[in-house]
Amino acid sequence: MIKKILVAIDGSKASKNALNFAVDLAEQTSAEIKLLTVVPPVLLPSLSFYKVKSKAIKECIDELETIFWDILAKSLDEAQKRSPKLKISTKLKLGEPHKKILQTAKLGKFDLIIMGSRGLGSRFTALGSISSRVIDQASCPVVVTR
Repeated sequence: MIKKILVAIDGSKASKNALNFAVDLAEQTSAEIKLLTVVPPVLLPSLSFYKVKSKAIKECIDELETIFWDILAKSLDEAQKRSPKLKISTKLKLGEPHKKILQTAKLGKFDLIIMGSRGLGSRFTALGSISSRVIDQASCPVVVTR
């Protein structure tokens, strides 16, 4: 039985579809939903480490964190408007998205992960690298939406 659903949110159209699917499913099963967004690491070419000051990197990370908090807040608002009676919580993590999704799912003993097929990255494949890694390594079922 599905009681806990983890929904990975990144602001992409596919993740919005994942959210809608999760809300519909949670309404049918009375499951609780955790919305998770992960701020990815800032990756710089090795030569730039000598030219980019750590303050600039920190400002970039802070800006990304603000953007992802906004994505999370909007997603929560949308979900609560669609189904005000559902129990929905949020979590923001920093790090490699697939690792944080898997870690959150395992530690939180989630019954299901729902996520978009592709995030904000490449549009050249049907399945993105993050969703592919989550599918391969998850300890619970994964639903991928387009």
